[in-house]
Amino acid sequence: MMIRAKRTAILACVGLLFVPASAALATDGHFLHGVGAINSAMGGIGVAEPSSILGAFYVNPAGLAAFRGTAIELGFELFKPDRTLSSSAGPMSGSTRSTSQFVPVPAFGWSREVVDDKVVVGVAGLGIGGFGVDYPVDPGNPVLAPRPYGFGSIFSNFSLMKIIPGIGWHATPKLRLGAALNVDWASLAVDPMPVAAPAVDPGPDGTPGTPDDRAYYSSATAAAGAFGIGAQLGMQYAIGGGVSAGLAYTSPQVFQRFEYHAVYENPNLPSYNMPRTIRFAMDVPAVYGGGLAWSAGQRLTLGVDGKYITYESTRGFSESGFAPDGAVKGFGWKNIWSVASGAQFRPTARTALRAGYNYSGNPIPDDLSMFNTAAPAVVQHHLTLGAGYVFDGFGVDVGYYHAFRNSITGPFQTMGGPAPGTSITSSMTESSFLVGVTYNPPRR
Repeated sequence: MMIRAKRTAILACVGLLFVPASAALATDGHFLHGVGAINSAMGGIGVAEPSSILGAFYVNPAGLAAFRGTAIELGFELFKPDRTLSSSAGPMSGSTRSTSQFVPVPAFGWSREVVDDKVVVGVAGLGIGGFGVDYPVDPGNPVLAPRPYGFGSIFSNFSLMKIIPGIGWHATPKLRLGAALNVDWASLAVDPMPVAAPAVDPGPDGTPGTPDDRAYYSSATAAAGAFGIGAQLGMQYAIGGGVSAGLAYTSPQVFQRFEYHAVYENPNLPSYNMPRTIRFAMDVPAVYGGGLAWSAGQRLTLGVDGKYITYESTRGFSESGFAPDGAVKGFGWKNIWSVASGAQFRPTARTALRAGYNYSGNPIPDDLSMFNTAAPAVVQHHLTLGAGYVFDGFGVDVGYYHAFRNSITGPFQTMGGPAPGTSITSSMTESSFLVGVTYNPPRR
């Protein structure tokens, strides 16, 4: 009975390898906490007052109206996750570290004043996701034991980009309004891919449903692309005394289905190497945001934002567990809050020092840790730092953040429920280095 439970659990344990970018390259749920060296170094704040052009596009498009003339920001991030996957089943236990390396994440933004300097239009391209998970075969780790009773090696590679045409409007001297269209594109390669039913044979004894049954999930290493679309709305209001407040809303991002041309991979069945098509749908959740900021001229800026991310109503995240054919139905993530705080201090007119702290709830219940092994998205506490220097006509900025290690542990899950005497632990920490170049016109 233990062997059967172990086999079934292992077959499911990568049930959510198809995690979107923000789950593996993520700090707030499966979203980056900020984009660009300025916005990221200030903890990702920007709902009430824009920290940068990229921050305005990512957090609240109303912030575009704060920039005069033509504004440009180019950013580049090198993101380094550190993931460990551990599991145990009876006397067998092991721990394996992913061999994934630095992940490059680009971003750019451009805006320009039009219509009597009250309206600002622009466009941005933001890389908000990208990861490569590569767990090698590990005979001592039940999850990564050689096939067919383990998955062998686990590989995944995901990238997500968002193209954002936006507009900001200085409706009154105190009120800014903004709107943007989000056009998303994602690419994903996974081996093995458990969103489709495995090919199962009855094993050497020829009797289905016995401990020696063998099951193989198909590979999906030919990366499939999918487009998504959504919108952003926002407002910022200057209360007085340097204090401003803001609200922002990002709608659900509705995606096409990912589609893969795969084959059946069980060599013990007549269907071996016969073609099959794998499809699944996965959207991006809506985000509600609010914030406050205080500025003492151009010298000091402080801010705090709160965001609510609605995973429980999002296709691909809301369901969990197995379908009757053994395919995995969804992530089972919970809605979360995130809180960002940040500061910028200018000791001179040309120099800026930045710091921030970001806290995110953990969307993954412990008992579903098995279904989120490839991208646990469990980090919660993030420390951010940065600096910038303004030359004549442009500025150079650098940033760094570290997400401290966090782990979740739960039992192996089978189609009949949790397997007694088993556990699986996903542990994760992150570090990232950022650099950016800006053209800095005067702010309003």
